[in-house]
Parts: sequence; structure tokens; C-alpha cells
Amino acid sequence: MENKGVSRERVLMAAAGIVMAAVFLIPVFSGKYQALIAAAVTANPMYAFFIVAFARFLAIVVAPLPGQPVAFMSMAVMPWWQAWAANFIGADTGAIVAFLIARKFREPVAARFTGLTDLHKFEAALSGRTRFWGFLGLRFVAAGALDFFSYAAGLTKISFRVFLLATLLADIPISLAFFYFGGMAAQYGVYIMFAFIALFMVASAAMGRYVIKENGKR
Repeated sequence: MENKGVSRERVLMAAAGIVMAAVFLIPVFSGKYQALIAAAVTANPMYAFFIVAFARFLAIVVAPLPGQPVAFMSMAVMPWWQAWAANFIGADTGAIVAFLIARKFREPVAARFTGLTDLHKFEAALSGRTRFWGFLGLRFVAAGALDFFSYAAGLTKISFRVFLLATLLADIPISLAFFYFGGMAAQYGVYIMFAFIALFMVASAAMGRYVIKENGKR
């Protein structure tokens, strides 16, 4: 019965993730809806800010929910600085909550939000890199998986201070560059924006691997 309950939860999460992705990606690919959303954002900037920040927070804490479509949509319809601030506040607040959930309630509860197999993969990678610079490098590599990364970090012996400092040091430059240049790319069309995003993620992963490699030499 418990396995059936878990399976039902995963099906519901998957369905919710599909709906969430569709809601936030439609304005990215449809010029008509993008114009409507952009006008609504201009008329109600605080509501738009809150919706984006809350959606990013929710996507981090409930890891199966996708956060990337929220970022893509906000990049397309909001000024880059507003999109950056909403995504940064929402995602990093969610990361802190995810870390604290895992630290306090441990694996049984954390696994309900993430999926045990994925969590074990991240936990194994983090456990061998508890030194600050190695942890920071791995944070760059996992730029697109802040949710799993935060839960896995909470299960390790990494201190909250190290987690918070490394997360902020990685996220501030990554997210600023991502939304600034991504916002510029979005002005030239959706495919240019996605090409930039793909290149950006590869560059971020390469930077993280370099930091880890240099840390290993010490």
C-alpha cells in the first residue's frame, strides 16, 4: 500500500510538473500570449514579481516541479533585473528551506520531495567534497539542479554556513550573467535564447570542474 501511495504521489507530481511547464512555456513560444503577459507584468509588476518568486521557491522545495520554465518565461516578459531578482530570491530561499528540511528530517522526508535515487547520486558526490572550494565547484557544475543539490547537501556534514556562502557565491554571478545576457538573447527570438542557455550551462559546468580540479591539487 505504501508503494502504491508513493507511486500515486509521483504520478501527481509529474502531472503537476507538466501543467506548470506548459503554463510558463506557452508565453515563451507564442508571441500573442507573450505580449499579453508582458502587458500584465507592466501593469502589475509586484504581483508578477511575487508569482515568479513563489513559483521558483515551490519548484526548489518540491523538486519534481520544473523551475526552468519559470526562469525562461520571466526572462522573455520581464526586465532582466526584475526577472533576476524574482528568480534569485525565490530559488535561493527555496534552497535554504530544502537544506534545512533535509538536515532536520533526514532522508525519509527529503526523499519524498526528490526521489531517492537522484538524491543518493548527489549525496555521494557532495560527501567527498566537504571542503569549501570543492563544494563551490560542485555548485557550479550543478547550476541547473539547485533543488537536488540543496537536499543532498542537507544530508551531509557540510555546515549551513558553508552551504549558504557557497550557494550565494555561485548563484549571484551565475544568475546575474544568465538573466542579463539571456534577456538580451530573448530579444532576438526564442531559439537564440535557448541556444544561449545551452551554451551558458556548458560553460558553468566547465567552470565548476575547473574549480574542483584546482582544489584537488591543494
